[in-house]
Amino acid sequence: MKRFSIFIAIVIGVLILTRPVHAAHLTTSPLHAGDAFPEFSGQTLTGRSFTLPAAATDKSAVLVFSFSRKAGKDARLWNEHLAMDFPHAVHAYGIILLESAPKVFRGLAISGIKSSMPVSVQDRTLVMFRDEEVWKQRLAVTDVSRAYVLLLGPSGNIRWMNSGAFSDAMYARLKNHLQELTHPHP
Repeated sequence: MKRFSIFIAIVIGVLILTRPVHAAHLTTSPLHAGDAFPEFSGQTLTGRSFTLPAAATDKSAVLVFSFSRKAGKDARLWNEHLAMDFPHAVHAYGIILLESAPKVFRGLAISGIKSSMPVSVQDRTLVMFRDEEVWKQRLAVTDVSRAYVLLLGPSGNIRWMNSGAFSDAMYARLKNHLQELTHPHP
């Protein structure tokens, strides 16, 4: 009987150690300026597939992450200012993470998001229903009511990250970095 118990314990141990691990259970280190942006794939609101940072290798890219409806308002401020100041000089992508939204309301949320933006912006907006906790760790999210902004250089490395909600002062910092990337000094 003792051998049988040991055998069962070994079998259970092997099963536990060999089971697949879901990515959300892994601890992910926060990203920092200078880090390579990890590959990120998905579909836009218009159904177009893309992968970052590969989709933005010819120019700088600004990624605006949001985790809540209130953060969407903050993200809109970032995107509106970018569209006015850098209409063709930079790729700007909105990434909305809605994994924590109840499944029953996701369709309504997407419909509301799509109706509030032009098709050109929908084609640069990705809604994700997975890996929300991983991205919260990567972006060191402390406040889901604000957007998290990353500036990627043409090489795909992170050049700048915001440390607060949209403000004229915070946007001026991003704008300075973008001007350096789009109009480098000799």
